[in-house]
Amino acid sequence: MRILHVITGLGSGGAENMLVNVVRALPAPRFEHVVVALTSGGAMRAAAAAAGARVIDFELSRSVQVVRTLRRLGRIIADVAPDVVQGWMYHANLAAALAAGGRPVVWNVRQTLNRLGDNKPLTAAVILACVPLSGRAGRVIYNSALAARQHERCGYPASKRLLIPNGFDLARFRPSAAAGIALRAALGLPAEALVVGRVARNAAMKDHATLFAAFARILAALPAAQLVCVGHGMTAEAPELRALIAAHGLGAHVHLLGERRDVADLTAGFDIALSSSAHTEGFANVIGEAMACGVPAIATDVGEASDIIGDPSRVVAPGNAAALAAPAIALLRLPASERQAIGQADRARIADRYALTAIAERYAACWDEAAHGPARPAATDADCAASPS
Repeated sequence: MRILHVITGLGSGGAENMLVNVVRALPAPRFEHVVVALTSGGAMRAAAAAAGARVIDFELSRSVQVVRTLRRLGRIIADVAPDVVQGWMYHANLAAALAAGGRPVVWNVRQTLNRLGDNKPLTAAVILACVPLSGRAGRVIYNSALAARQHERCGYPASKRLLIPNGFDLARFRPSAAAGIALRAALGLPAEALVVGRVARNAAMKDHATLFAAFARILAALPAAQLVCVGHGMTAEAPELRALIAAHGLGAHVHLLGERRDVADLTAGFDIALSSSAHTEGFANVIGEAMACGVPAIATDVGEASDIIGDPSRVVAPGNAAALAAPAIALLRLPASERQAIGQADRARIADRYALTAIAERYAACWDEAAHGPARPAATDADCAASPS
């Protein structure tokens, strides 16, 4: 099958990672993938190409170029002649629906929708514009049941719902004692340092104010604690991050590494992982990636975090620094062997529920249905006997 994916861009993010993972897990000759990014460049562009996709990117801006871009996308779809056009996120879903030219379209919604106002004004407008066009999608894939319910209240058709959680590459994200040693050496930390990791871009929805306030409590209880932050914009050049670090007196205990390509190795070097997101998150990849690395995760109760972790003691209310810090302190006070045992159980949970190979096959089945219609049950001997000759 030939699948043409439309995505807003190929920067580092959950949707971008999942697209690349699906392309990698469903390779040629069974599938041919063409990825059209509405904006050019991005940290994941090379990864998409390396996974086997043909990548085409645009220079979309918020001007009359939007109309020109839709026309160009329509020409590309006509030339590629895909079996299915797969949209990823709101802007690309909208573009796919408008430019598909009658070819089967599948949408992918990657976030929750607590309030329309949680989104940027343009994104909110695109969400609303998608409502009357959602009927054009053969299926709307959600990675969160909560997200599906919220969008259906907004007007997305419930009959089109298909739940496919994120999947994790267990060969890439795996436990590694060497990773912990290497991370401490790279940061000049002692072997006994307790590393708390947070992988997330610098964005309001990630609620770094609560993260730093929680870490201040962790540090007060455990002076050996160190916070490592990885993600786009998570650098010392960000004034709001410098202000938060100074306000809590965290000084040399916070390490802002910015966007990195070695996220799997960094994650495997953490002692625990925190997710402090306040809203919008559908299915946080970073939680599952940490668990796949055998690193116990603690998260705010946003999107599917509770279902991913499966341990209520490690899922807390958003925006509550004390609640986020408490299970972190408890885990870090455990002997390393006990913490590692929890991490091993977490990895087993990911392998059982969210292994990439199984998740990718659900995409394959969705595309087959979109292109060819629902599979018909195989005929039985009784059916054949009852049929007229």
